[in-house]
Formats: sequence, structure tokens, C-alpha cells
Amino acid sequence: MFNIAKIFPSFLKREIGEFYITVSIQTFALSMISLFEPIYLFKLGFSIPQILLFFISVYLIFFFIIPLSGKIINYFGFEHSIFLSIPFCILYFLSLYLISFYSFFIFIAPVFLVIYKMLYWPSYHANFAKYGIKEQIGKEIGALKIIGLLIGVIGPFIGGLIIASFGFNVLFIIVSCILFVSIIPLFTTKEKFISQKFSYKDCFKRLFSKENKKNMWKFIGIGEELINLVLWPIFIFLIIKNYSILGGVVSLSILVSVFATFYIGYSFDNGNGKRILRKSLFPYFIFWIIRGFIKNISGIFIIELFARIFRSGIFIPLTAHTYKMANQYGTLKYAIFFEQSLTIGKISIALIAFLLFTFCGVGFWIWTIIFFIAGLYSLLYYVDSK
Repeated sequence: MFNIAKIFPSFLKREIGEFYITVSIQTFALSMISLFEPIYLFKLGFSIPQILLFFISVYLIFFFIIPLSGKIINYFGFEHSIFLSIPFCILYFLSLYLISFYSFFIFIAPVFLVIYKMLYWPSYHANFAKYGIKEQIGKEIGALKIIGLLIGVIGPFIGGLIIASFGFNVLFIIVSCILFVSIIPLFTTKEKFISQKFSYKDCFKRLFSKENKKNMWKFIGIGEELINLVLWPIFIFLIIKNYSILGGVVSLSILVSVFATFYIGYSFDNGNGKRILRKSLFPYFIFWIIRGFIKNISGIFIIELFARIFRSGIFIPLTAHTYKMANQYGTLKYAIFFEQSLTIGKISIALIAFLLFTFCGVGFWIWTIIFFIAGLYSLLYYVDSK
């Protein structure tokens, strides 16, 4: 019988406890703005192909520069690298703010975003993989996701309300202030960090090695996330066209999906992780296909709700398994391999969407085809899931 008291880890290492607090604060800040980032660029007059080019440039630079982050993180440590990433995230939002006054900042913003990503995400994954307790890693990931969802559940609604009342620029300032506060918990105690031997060249050898082929393809499937983060918000904005209502619909779907996340994290540590992943894949694929046919608020809510539930059913087992693999092959090395692989997925799917929108327009069938392609990418999660 499922006991709700057993969904949370019985014990957390200090590094993970501090990490929980930092990530939760950041999640709240970013939940206020992430839904509206592509909409902001769209409202400034950038076309959908131009917005896609913006993110293609980010991930192209990121792909080649992320191996360098291994050397930087080796020098500073996981927690200090996360600390160093936050100012660049704030500078990224400042650049977005300045685009409305000086259009050339559209070329500067990607640089700050890349530096933030290269410092933050490998450190994030490596820190969790290193300090997470193997026997309860599913609960630790699930609990972090649940806490982030609960704290960030009102984020989209608050973000939409701020935009509707005061504009995007005020939201950028508020988010930047909260991000600054998020770094404080990382330094309540001193980090004990042992550097690892790291080579830029070996990152690419590792990426395309025969032994990592299955894992690379599986992580390429995460390319569908780019469509979810960039094009889906624009699509639903074209339907709702009201920031506060849009944010409210997403917030409500997050709240309801929390309860499914409780069960998934618990089930992984009871040996059901791969079974949950396999059972979540086909429904998740179906909900990608039907997105293009949604025309009203209730339809958007249903898609948001069930897509989030099935996505949790995929990502908690996938992430937990990835962190276990990282402990076998080297936490930082595997974290960078993971990030490079998913970046290939994001670049490739963004290029496909760019070509479709550029040469075929932005009609109903183009959206439907792109959502179908995103669904096909998600099926790659099935690779090595048996």
C-alpha cells in the first residue's frame, strides 16, 4: 500500500539539503518568467524563425563551449560554479530588458545565457549525482521536483499578473533580485571538493563512442523540451492572449500534477522506475500530437496537466538512472556528456522547426507537424529503457 510519508527521503546529505533550498528559490524565480520569455521576444516583433535562430545560436555555442566548463568547475567546485552562474543569468535577463531599447542586445543576450548554462547545469547534475544517496535517489529527485512545483506553482500566475499590470521590465527586475537571494544557502557551510582529471578533447570522444551510443540517442530525445519551452508558450499565447489567465492556467496544471509526482518518485526506489517510464511514453507522445488541435483554454489546461504528469513519469526515472550512471563513469564527465547529447537534440529539432516556419509559414498544419516531430523525439526515451 502507498504511504505518502514514504515519498520523501529519510535523510539528506548537507550538500543536497543546501542544494534543495537554492534550487527551490531559483525555480520560483524562473517559473515567473520562463513561460513568457519567448512571448516577450514575439511581442517585441521578432518572428518565430528569428526566435528559433536566437535559441539555435545559444545551443550551438553551448555545445562547443560546455567541455570548457569541466575545467572551470574542476577549479571552483560545484557549489561555487553554481554561485558564479547566477550573475550571468541576471545579466541575461538585463540584456533581454535592454532589447526593447537597443535591438543589438539580441546578440549579447545569448552569450550571457550560454555562460550561465555552462556553469550551472553540469554543476547541478554532478552535485546531485555525487551527493545523492543511491538507495533513495528517486525519492530525492522526486522530492526536489515536488518542492520546486509547490514553491513555483504560483510563479506563472504571478509572472502573468506582473506583466499585465507593470510590464515585462518590472518582472525582469523582480526575478533578478530573487535569483540573487538563491545563492545564499550554498555557503552556509564549506564545500569539500576533489577535482577530477578533465580533457576538452575527451568530451567529444566520449560523446560519439560506441559504448555511449544508446545513451546519446536517449538524451537527444530531450530535444522535444525546446519545443515545449519556446514554441508551445507562443502557441498558447496566440489562443489566450491574456498574460494573467495564461499564467493562471499553467499554475493550476502544475498544482494538480504535483500529486502524480509524489507517487512516481516513491515508485522508482521500489523498483518500478523503468516500468513507469515505458508506460508514460506513449500517452506523452499522444499529448504531443493533439496539441496542434487545441483551440481553447480548457484544452490547454488538459494538455498542460497530463503532459506534466507523463513527463514526470519519464524524467524522474530517466534522471535517477542518469545520476547512477554518472557515479560509475565520473560525475562531471557524465554530466557534460548528458548536456552535449541533449544539446544535439535541441539544435536539430530547432533547425527543423526553423526550416518549416521559414519555408511553409505559420499555419495550423505547420504547428501540428512540429508538435508531431516533438512527439517522435520523445519516443527516443525508450532507447535502453528495457
